[in-house]
Amino acid sequence: MIAVVADVLGRVWPFFLLVGAGLALSRLRLLDAQQARGLSLYVYWIGFPALLLHSLSRLGRPPPELAAGLAAYALVGLVVMAAVVLLGRALKWSKAEQAGASMASGVGNSAFLTLPITGAVLGAETARLAAGVIAVDFVVLSAAGVGLLGWAAGRSVGRSILQAFRNPVVAAAFAGVALALLDLKTPQALDRALDLAAASGSPVGLVALGAALGLRETGGQARPRTAPIAAAAIAKLVLFPLGAWLVIGLTPAPPAFRAGATLLAAAPTAVSVFIQTRTYDVFARGAARTVALTTAAAMATLAVAVLLLVHR
Repeated sequence: MIAVVADVLGRVWPFFLLVGAGLALSRLRLLDAQQARGLSLYVYWIGFPALLLHSLSRLGRPPPELAAGLAAYALVGLVVMAAVVLLGRALKWSKAEQAGASMASGVGNSAFLTLPITGAVLGAETARLAAGVIAVDFVVLSAAGVGLLGWAAGRSVGRSILQAFRNPVVAAAFAGVALALLDLKTPQALDRALDLAAASGSPVGLVALGAALGLRETGGQARPRTAPIAAAAIAKLVLFPLGAWLVIGLTPAPPAFRAGATLLAAAPTAVSVFIQTRTYDVFARGAARTVALTTAAAMATLAVAVLLLVHR
């Protein structure tokens, strides 16, 4: 048990160091709001798209039983996101709070944090089987989340969802999945360039997140309310993994995939959610705080999830 907790802590702490670096730079006035937005734009247009295209193109074509498990995971994620929107409507949250909290409840840090943890504690084969969850997170759930952000920004829901696939992060994820399904590879020179850009995506995004947390609210930015942040955190860290475990168990997916997908469902909110909300100027500070809160809480919740899955 101690070894499991130590492994989770060892993998989470580097995230906080990078967030802390961004926070310190903003507090020391070495990074202002415009510069922090520039970092976010780099991650939005180059860093994350390169990461997703590079990694998802290597997944390969899933067999039917694995595809059924992935479909179940996607269904649970969409239901959780819809439930947060409905809760927000009932509690009279603003559209921005409904959309931002919903996206934060569905899109997790599956690629950088929980997939390596899955491989370390549940085995390399489980991680290989569960890797397709990353595609679901960044194609299906991210597209739904981006659609909601467009809706909160004043567009129609249908138009927002269609336009979500023009979003660089979603489009890159979709292209990566298409390459994997068609068993195609990118040219060697392009692959190397993508690899270099991919390595920068998450670190730069975390520094931008820290800067956003450190910068003072301006006149146009109200302090985010606690309720949407707390609801998103509970939905992401508790409801999503519980739902994934139950629903995937109804499919013919391998037990190893069920365990791995459940652990990935328990991932904290992805930093890409903050990048997207900042780009759309919808719930950006709330998303930043949700990412920070869920990542901190994940030091405990991921350890508990690992222990339950190992001793199931």
